[in-house]
Formats: sequence, structure tokens, C-alpha cells
Amino acid sequence: KGTLKLSLDDLKNKLEKVEVTTTLQCSGNRRSGFNDVHRTSGTAWGQGAISTAKWGGVRLSDVLKLAGLDNPVQADNEGYEHVRFHALDGMSASIPLSKASDPYGDCVIAWEMNGEPLPRDHGYPLRIIVPGYAAVRNVKWVEKIELATSDAEGPWQRGLNYKILPPAVTDAKEVKLDVMPSLTESSLFSGITHIQKEEIKRGKDEKLVSTKSKPGDIVKVKVSGWAWAGGGRNIVRVDLTSDNGKTWKAAEIVEGGNQRFGRAWAWVFWECELPAKVGEDDKISLASKAVDMAFNVQPEKCDHSWNVRGLGNNSWFRTSVKVD
Repeated sequence: KGTLKLSLDDLKNKLEKVEVTTTLQCSGNRRSGFNDVHRTSGTAWGQGAISTAKWGGVRLSDVLKLAGLDNPVQADNEGYEHVRFHALDGMSASIPLSKASDPYGDCVIAWEMNGEPLPRDHGYPLRIIVPGYAAVRNVKWVEKIELATSDAEGPWQRGLNYKILPPAVTDAKEVKLDVMPSLTESSLFSGITHIQKEEIKRGKDEKLVSTKSKPGDIVKVKVSGWAWAGGGRNIVRVDLTSDNGKTWKAAEIVEGGNQRFGRAWAWVFWECELPAKVGEDDKISLASKAVDMAFNVQPEKCDHSWNVRGLGNNSWFRTSVKVD
């Protein structure tokens, strides 16, 4: 119903302030694992392109309603299926109207981050927060929001940047990019961040020893890490293995496990104690896999999901370390 102009003061004074804690992850997180299969394009991230913050602002659904969107279902039926976000730097991205207008989707127009004014690098004065979606949809420095019959124009939405091509395709000219969806809702991920040696057992009688570990020793380790699923899907379990999946030990979720059902926007932290055998290289090898509320499970390998842009690697997180 026309155009509505709102200042930052208008947002702060006319609408209810809300807060949402959500994890944002670059879609290229763990791209380095894909590079072990074939070379991809983009920064060779390990597991570090992810973090979590508490965002303060107003509901996107409230702003859309204030602008005259009284019946999102009718608007969707009339072809207005997309909400576009335009940034001061020229970047544009979009999400489905069904997500933007859903008060349970917790989309926010934010001016605060962790209780402080939004830092410039994180989108000051305003950014969009789209919980459970790829970080690129959380547009920074937003200046315009638009209801549209098609998704946003530009490379961030319609180009190759955030589209996952089949493993056999290395040239985007071989596929019809315009009919391929762009990344929106994120998948399921986990990572190992800390490994602490507890004790060493040696020999057939598994005698406790206090010396430096050597190949063949069984080392008890305490492992900790994170897990996160897109779409608000709660993490229900994280499993650890030290023998390449022959046996598993369920971790204890120690933080973040009490998030609302179907609205678990933030990662969880977990801990696990398990035995691991020292290999000939003096290292132990560990892997983690998460399970979400839909009982999706991280796949063992990433070769079947390799793509030239290196997006969405959610295979088991593996690491090999010396414990001394």
C-alpha cells in the first residue's frame, strides 16, 4: 500500500523492542574441507566463520504490518512471495515473505548487538537479522525493504555466489542459474574446539601411566565443541568417535539446550569424555556429528556434496591432534 518511511527514532518509539539470540554462519564455513577433494573458489575457511550474538530491534513482521501488510497469505497468493532488502553499499538480498511475516520466525530489524549500539562493521545503523538462515541474508546497513514478486536482483541472490552447483559441474555456464535456488535456510553443523588429556593407559592390562603417550596407548580425553542447525531446528544430540565411526559416545549438551522448540536460533555447546588410541603418528583422531530435531544427521564425507563455490560443507568435523 504505497511507501512508508521510518526513521531510526520512529522504529525505537513506535514499535515494541524485542531481542533475539542467533548464530550467523558464512555459507563457506569449512570450505577448506572441500578443497581437500578439489579446489573451490573463495576463502579457505576452517570452522571459524561462525559466531553468535544477541540482537535488539523491532520485529520485521511488525514493520511490514505497519506498512499495510495486513494479510500476508493474500499477498503471497497474489504473487508477492519475496521481501527484498537493499543496503547502503548496493548489496541486495531477499527472503520468502512467509519467513519475513511470521512472528515466530523472529526476523528483526536490529540497531543493537549484545546490548550495545550496532557496530559499524556489523551494519550500523540498521541491519536485518534472519534467524536460521545463511548469514548473507542478514543484510547490513539496510536502507530499504521491499515487497516483491521475484527475489532480489544481483549476484548475492541470483548469481553464482550463493548457489550450490552439482559436484560434476565446474563451469556455471553448464547450468541454468536462474532456475537454481539460492541459499536460504542453513543445514546442520558441529565442530570440535578443545581437547584435554585426562589419563593414559598402556598395554593389555591398561595400566595407568604418567609418562608421555606413545603409539598404541589409550588416552582418555575430554572434548568440547559446538553444534547448530538452521531453520530453528533444535540440536537433540551430538556424537563423538575416536575410531572413524566404529563406536560412538553421546556428548552432554551443557549450554543452549533449553531453547524454544522449533525456534532454536543459536548454537549449543557440548562436552564429552571418551577413550582414543594413539596412532603411529603420535596423534589421536576424533570426529563429531550432530543430530537435529528432524533427525537429520551430518554425513560422513563431503566428496558427494562438493561444489565449485565450496558452500555448505556439513560433513563430520574431523581433527587429529597430539595430546601431550
